[in-house]
Amino acid sequence: MIETVGLRKSFEGNEVLKGISMKIMPNEVVAIIGPSGSGKSTLLRCLNLLNEPTAGKIFFEGYDITDKNVDINIVRSQMTMVFQNFNLFMHLTARKNVSLALTKVKKMDKEEADRLAMEALRQVGLADKADSYPGQLSGGQQQRVAIARCIAMQPKVILFDEPTSALDPELIGEVLDVIKKLALTTGMTMVVVTHEMGFAREIADRVVFMDNGIIAEEGPPEEIFVNPKNERTKVFLRRVLKEIDELDPLKPKYDAPVITNDNGGVEQTSDNVPAQSEDERKRWFNFGKGLKGQRTKDKDRGWWR
Repeated sequence: MIETVGLRKSFEGNEVLKGISMKIMPNEVVAIIGPSGSGKSTLLRCLNLLNEPTAGKIFFEGYDITDKNVDINIVRSQMTMVFQNFNLFMHLTARKNVSLALTKVKKMDKEEADRLAMEALRQVGLADKADSYPGQLSGGQQQRVAIARCIAMQPKVILFDEPTSALDPELIGEVLDVIKKLALTTGMTMVVVTHEMGFAREIADRVVFMDNGIIAEEGPPEEIFVNPKNERTKVFLRRVLKEIDELDPLKPKYDAPVITNDNGGVEQTSDNVPAQSEDERKRWFNFGKGLKGQRTKDKDRGWWR
């Protein structure tokens, strides 16, 4: 569905993306993780041309959208984005925030736009807040309105740029829960830049680890989080997952060099990042402050949830 070839982006001589080549398949959920400043958000903003690439190509459904003749507004209507800071119009109600793009971009009549807006607000659990203004909503509710705005456009792809980074800890869970529901029930193609490691592991078909403007490693979440191959990935996860473990003592520990298997034996692990048994994979873990999840195998889609 989406393919980047040699994608580069520089800001005032500082190269942020250094030749990114990747593919995102239809119905795939891709989580992009990595340290701050690694180029994650820049990559996301290049995908729907909010940032113009310095070099390279982006193909969307086979079409080169970096071509100067491409209508950017059409691309953005099919590849919508949820921003870190909501980007709502404070003088418009939740319903109007959701329906505005439908009338302005898709040229829908008001009645149809309102119907789709209400349907989208119901999907994120905010139908009762349709006539509320952003200032009357919590941060979590505002972000859910922003998600509803994307859903209402009926896009082919939704891009999430660190959707919980601007939220207070107690509000993170409600937003992650909405995104998780979309991932598990709609089959929509989603690309999520996130610092919530458990959440990435919970929803993703594939995890992409970026560092210093390149893709250092990518693969299924059980491989990236349990047995990463790249040294930079190991260092990053060792640090981040150790912090999560300290918050949740019931989680499997990620800083021990060995674990005990179901037969009482010891399994050597990879550089302090342990392999996990089937039973351990089903243990409760934190995927957002205040939100718990348990993963089970979905054989049809090949992910843990």
